[in-house]
Amino acid sequence: MEGPNVDNLSLQEDDEEGGFCFDVEDGDEEVCDLRLCLVGRFLCDKPIHVMSMKKRVADLWRPVKGVAIKKASEGLFLFQFSHKLDMEAAIKGGPWTFGSHLLIIERVQIGVQLENIPLFHVDFWVQIHNLPAGLMLEKVGRTIANFIGEFVEYDKNNNSSFWRQYMRLRVKVDVRQPLKKNTRVKNKGGDWCTVVFKYENLGLFCFVCGILGHSEQKCEVRFAMDEDTGFRGRSNDLRVENKRFVNGGSSKWLKEEVEGSRMASQN
Repeated sequence: MEGPNVDNLSLQEDDEEGGFCFDVEDGDEEVCDLRLCLVGRFLCDKPIHVMSMKKRVADLWRPVKGVAIKKASEGLFLFQFSHKLDMEAAIKGGPWTFGSHLLIIERVQIGVQLENIPLFHVDFWVQIHNLPAGLMLEKVGRTIANFIGEFVEYDKNNNSSFWRQYMRLRVKVDVRQPLKKNTRVKNKGGDWCTVVFKYENLGLFCFVCGILGHSEQKCEVRFAMDEDTGFRGRSNDLRVENKRFVNGGSSKWLKEEVEGSRMASQN
């Protein structure tokens, strides 16, 4: 009996790394929907009630063409819009919260697994209070914003009145770092004064360590203390009162998931 032909067989093939590299364009048919998708997670250590979250988020965003929300994996959600204007409004209108839990969202990156998209930064509107007269300037705001996190935008519309109570800045904040609460600036007389920060739509954060996503009851820093003296370096003074609309019924902006859709096939 004639044996198999092994003349062209390489015993090293199984040990060599190989694969395929595809040059995929954003306009290619199979990935068009991904351009209208956001991926996100909630900054909390407990499960989210998915149906309630869907209604709440849809009511907050109110997308004209609707939004479909799908659980991609444990703790990770996919938000599919039908129009780019709705998606841009959701990105620019944040941050958003559900039950005091902060939602971190990013655009879906074509060619990158959802689990590998970093979800650690949120753009906050931060109010800068107690600035000395004459320092309500964008160049001052940029410096302060980069102290808090990373400068994104200066609110020129907040510059309409003769006397402003605060400066308003859009700042990209790393949720793994403690929230900055104040800093010092020198006035024109040469004296130092303290300016304080207030964050709009701020979610749950810890008064002990200043990090978003947990309360002091779950704080590792507090549990590592030999004795808790009760001193707290932060308080709700960091928070600007949230006045956003709340609707307890069903949402007309929420679209039903379509089984077998291309969005679902990405997971």
